[in-house]
Amino acid sequence: MKPVKVISIIIACAVLHNLRLMWGETAVDPEPLEEVARGDMLQAVSDGRRVRDTIVASYFT
Repeated sequence: MKPVKVISIIIACAVLHNLRLMWGETAVDPEPLEEVARGDMLQAVSDGRRVRDTIVASYFT
């Protein structure tokens, strides 16, 4: 991303944070992430590459 866009995103986040404080909204804790086994993650990466390769072979060769 370009630095100007990053700055705009940071400023928007700060404005939203300040509005939340000003309006007295309570903070929301993010939901905990579920643990993913390393083997499952590697399988997902492999599956994703296979799908990508299939798309490239079908439409770009």
